[in-house]
Amino acid sequence: MNPAKYTALIVLLCLISCRQEKSSVQSQTKDIAGCWKGGLVLQPSRPDSQYRLISLRPDSSPALSLIFELGPRSRVWNHDVEVTVAADTIRWAYHQGVLSPTRDTMTVWKDYQGERSLWRFVRNRSTDSLMLRLKACAAGDYHYAVPRTCGDGWTCADLEDVGIDKTKIVRLLERISDGKYHDIHSLLIVREGKLVVEAYFAENGKKHGSFIDSIFRDRVHHLASTTKAVTSTLVGIAIEHGFIADVDDPIHLYLPEYAHLFDETKKQIRIKDMLTMTPGFKWRQFGVSESDPQNDGTGMWRTDDVIGFVLQKPLDAVPGKKFNYTNGTPTVIGRILKNAVAMEVKAFAEKYLFQPLGIGDYIWTGYPDGSLETDGGLALRSRDLAKIGLLFLNRGEWKGERIVSKEWMEEATKARLRFGRFLRWGYGYHWMQAESSIGESVVSSYFVPGDGNQILAVFPQLDMVVVFTAGNYNRDPKSFYYNILKKFIFPAVHRERRRG
Repeated sequence: MNPAKYTALIVLLCLISCRQEKSSVQSQTKDIAGCWKGGLVLQPSRPDSQYRLISLRPDSSPALSLIFELGPRSRVWNHDVEVTVAADTIRWAYHQGVLSPTRDTMTVWKDYQGERSLWRFVRNRSTDSLMLRLKACAAGDYHYAVPRTCGDGWTCADLEDVGIDKTKIVRLLERISDGKYHDIHSLLIVREGKLVVEAYFAENGKKHGSFIDSIFRDRVHHLASTTKAVTSTLVGIAIEHGFIADVDDPIHLYLPEYAHLFDETKKQIRIKDMLTMTPGFKWRQFGVSESDPQNDGTGMWRTDDVIGFVLQKPLDAVPGKKFNYTNGTPTVIGRILKNAVAMEVKAFAEKYLFQPLGIGDYIWTGYPDGSLETDGGLALRSRDLAKIGLLFLNRGEWKGERIVSKEWMEEATKARLRFGRFLRWGYGYHWMQAESSIGESVVSSYFVPGDGNQILAVFPQLDMVVVFTAGNYNRDPKSFYYNILKKFIFPAVHRERRRG
């Protein structure tokens, strides 16, 4: 054969082979494009914790393009991470695993920062359109709209109807959508008993609008330590109904199963001391790594008896004298409530608080030993969290019905401890207090912050409640809260209505 023709034939065969190989690869990658639903295998309580979207780039190569967290933290991540497929093996970033023969299931190991975890994902075609639309949802100008009436007890109104400057609030919402405050998920403002702002965001503010509202309005959101507002309120309800005599009761009276852990000094610890974070336990939670064995906060997750873990701690202060913020004390309060009311705390909350407020959807997680996370495990819809704020603003009443005593509202939100030289923070029964300036006026408020920048704040002088939910974990929520109030919300309030 002529050498030139032979060379041309070889080139032609190579091109055909390459095209066949490329076609085969494209066929393999096309099979995996779409939404996959799954989560950690070794956490049965969260078997389906994420949607993950694998998209095809313009060159037909696959990429992990979007993650939507299905749990109550509700985070959304936008990505462009290359995915490679070879036969039944799949890889991306820190992940490597195996596809099933039908290519509708994958089991994947994730190796990240020295830790290995096992994940399982199932192809979820029914959610392809949702994820593609969520992926395509792009940032645009923010347009204010009166919150939607949903038949959940809220009266909705325009900002201007309650004396709030719309332009200033829209400017705040624009800043959130620009990512100025990182991963804000919702902002609600209630004034004069009316819901006047309800805005939802995803992916550091980049995604917002009616579609995002429709996804997140009815989703419960992780409250972190804002849960403590509910825990404190349940104590007040238990006292009103005679299950607990008084906040001055020693806690050992309600914890007979742990009698062996109470010496004479610990028997002085009162319910009041637990509510003000002053029981005196020696406890390390902040200023030390979560992976450090000395971190008592993470130690609660490694023990088979959370309540005993807290109560066996030695005292380093006289009960009632030294403030030390912990997750341990409100968790013990949860057990005190359970023993006092002779039912699970969730059932008690449903009967005496959630149902009267029209709150039907919630998640309340527990520790591995079964103890309820009354320190931070509650998840509520943002609209329902705002109801608790309005309940306090109305001094224990909702729609004319008395749910909590007026006396408890005042006692719980009273500053019993003072901190800070300039910002003048206070602490009551799990509620914090702050004083802020609006022009020449000083406005007092009480609020409960939670990790991630969750906030429930009440302003009696302004007849206003503010709710934030977010995914800004490991950032101080108090600084975040104070900054936004000073820059945007306070200047937007035209007038002050003092409540009688």
